[in-house]
Amino acid sequence: MATTGLTRGMGSFFKECEHPESRWSKCPHEYKIRYRNAAGRQTEESGFATQDKAKTRLAEVYHARKNSPQSQRKAERIQK
Repeated sequence: MATTGLTRGMGSFFKECEHPESRWSKCPHEYKIRYRNAAGRQTEESGFATQDKAKTRLAEVYHARKNSPQSQRKAERIQK
């Protein structure tokens, strides 16, 4: 299982098959993503047909987590 990282803290996407990473674009297996949710626990989602769909979902989760009210309150506490 090879893992490809994105922006630090965003998560990763991968395939759990025996195909080398260079052949993933032609491989019929689905992509999986792994990231830390808002509670800080590792979460895994699967069922992404293309690399772009997996990256888009990772970006959605990352931006939702970064723009959540909880992180804004923490930032205000740190600033004080």
